[in-house]
Amino acid sequence: MKLRELGLQFQGIGSNTELELIRQTFLSLQEIDQNRKNVWLHALYDDILAPLYISKLDNFKYNSSNPFVPNQDLLCQLRNKDFDTLTKPKDELRECLLHIFWDHMSRFDIDLVKMQRFFMAVCENYQDNPFHSFYHAFSVCQMIFTISEKNNKLERFLLPMENFALFLSGLGHDLNHPGVTNVFMINSRHTLAVRYNDISVLENHHAATLIHFLELSGCDILSSMSPADQTHMRKIIIPTVLATDMAKHNFVMEHFISCMREFNKDNGEHRQSFLDIILHACDVGNPVMKFELATVWSLKIIQEFNEQVWKEEQKSIPVSEFMRIGSDINKIKRNQIGFIDMFIHPLWMLLGNHVEGLEEYLESIENNRRSWEKIENL
Repeated sequence: MKLRELGLQFQGIGSNTELELIRQTFLSLQEIDQNRKNVWLHALYDDILAPLYISKLDNFKYNSSNPFVPNQDLLCQLRNKDFDTLTKPKDELRECLLHIFWDHMSRFDIDLVKMQRFFMAVCENYQDNPFHSFYHAFSVCQMIFTISEKNNKLERFLLPMENFALFLSGLGHDLNHPGVTNVFMINSRHTLAVRYNDISVLENHHAATLIHFLELSGCDILSSMSPADQTHMRKIIIPTVLATDMAKHNFVMEHFISCMREFNKDNGEHRQSFLDIILHACDVGNPVMKFELATVWSLKIIQEFNEQVWKEEQKSIPVSEFMRIGSDINKIKRNQIGFIDMFIHPLWMLLGNHVEGLEEYLESIENNRRSWEKIENL
């Protein structure tokens, strides 16, 4: 399909900014950006992960003499599942995070400067991958916020501290992601694969990095909690992040079904199962957005898939052929329809059976599937 024909499908349903973002993202699928290719080639036989960076900044926008006050209009925008993350600069997204975390900061007496430093550290330690970037992390965290706000802070299912842990897990669930899959890490015999015995390699790395940041001086936002509560937070965050491994999709679904038969908030295993499925659903939740936003995210993950295939060929390791999608619009549509049918729709249908206010999310999934089909059949 020509780009012009693709663009025609969106006329009248998206802003000029969103349509331009779709066009540019589709163009980026044509071939791997030369600069990214050169950077990666230089690191071909080295560690493909970015060095960990910790901000030493002390001069933040908000402090004791300039306290943070949430903007109610912005809070209202952040409660919308179609908040347009990708058009915002990172400093604006960090400002949004202060709004998203404000209730937790107040409840648990979190130091304002430490919180800003923590957000900076998280932001700086997401690589600029097409998909697995700080923008994805923010989007996941913001989607959790929309569901939490619709359900009275999820108090029916979680303790307040666990709700806080869920938000932190969402923000840090892909920290320092290299833009390749666990299979790539294992086949290339990366040092992280050796460290974690080929088991949920990236998820273990993300969880460990997040916990490391939470314990660093200056970023230790949990320091106001008792040692027992800090330990409890750690025990919640780690399995919640590990549950984002797509290899665990069936287990997360089945365990949730089992726990929800007779859900008991006093049962820690039941609460953990709820944490797991909420983060997992939001992690793969792009199809619950309106079509023009969902499209950009879909094209970004496909761009990352294409890059991994190229990297596998360069390293002479087994090639993940199912990720070789290229820029063929028909392959892209089949990929997205299959993903919705196999994973997204059943997952969000299950969640919607137990969590209120998700009708609009499910409608968007079904509308997006129909929209992909229309483009495919041109």
